[in-house]
Amino acid sequence: MDTGLALAALIGLGSALVLMYAVLRNYTYPKIEEPFFSDPTLFKIFTVGLFEGTLLFVLYTYLCQLFTVVGLGFVVAILFGAIIEFAKLVTLNLKRFSGISDTIFYGFGLGLGLGAAMAFGMIYYWLKGELDVTSTIMVVMLALQYLLLGAANGVVVGEGVARRKPMEFTLQAVLYSAAFHLIIIPFYMEMDVIWIKYVALIAASALAVFIFYRAIYRRLPKVVDDVLKMNGKTRNDIYGLK
Repeated sequence: MDTGLALAALIGLGSALVLMYAVLRNYTYPKIEEPFFSDPTLFKIFTVGLFEGTLLFVLYTYLCQLFTVVGLGFVVAILFGAIIEFAKLVTLNLKRFSGISDTIFYGFGLGLGLGAAMAFGMIYYWLKGELDVTSTIMVVMLALQYLLLGAANGVVVGEGVARRKPMEFTLQAVLYSAAFHLIIIPFYMEMDVIWIKYVALIAASALAVFIFYRAIYRRLPKVVDDVLKMNGKTRNDIYGLK
C-alpha cells in the first residue's frame, strides 16, 4: 500500500470529516428537530468543493514553484489566494443560494471540501520525495492550514452571499488568503537559515487557526442567532449565541 496516499487520505479527507461533524452536529439532526440546512445539499456542495480543490491543487503544483521568485512570488501568492476565494464565490453566488441563511453552512461545506482536496494533494505531492520526519511534519502542518483556511473562508464567502453582499465578504476572504500565502512563502525557499521556515509555518498556523476560530465560533453563531431572532426563537446550547 502507498504510505503517502494513505497518509494523505487520513489527514486530508479524515480531518475534513471530523471537522464537519464537530462543527455541524449542533445545527442538524439528531441534535435538533429543525436543521439550519439541508444535509443532502451540504454533502453535494462538499463534493463540488473536492472537485474544485483538485483543480486548484493542479494549479498550485505549477504556481508554488514561482513563490520563491523575488518580486514575482509575492504577486503569484496573492493571485493564487484570490483565485481560491473567487472560485467559492462563483459556486455559491447562484440565485438558489442568494439571501438564504443556509448558504453560510454550504459555504462551510464547499470550503471544507476544497481545503480537503488541497490538503490531500499537498501531502501526497510532497511526500513523494525523500523527506525526513521534520519535513513531513511541516508538510502535514501546511496541509491542515489549507483545510482550516478553506473551511473558514467558505463561511465568510457564504455569509456574504446569504446577506446579499457577496463582493464585500469575498474581498475579506481574499485578504485573509493573501496574507496567509505571503506569510508562508519562506516555506518554499531554499535557505541556510532553516529557522525562518519554522517561524513562517508557525505564523501561518496561528493565522489559519485565528481565521477558523473567528469564522466558526463568531460569524457562524451570529448568523444562526439572527435567524432565530427573526423567527422569535432562542437557544442556549450553541457556543457564541447571545
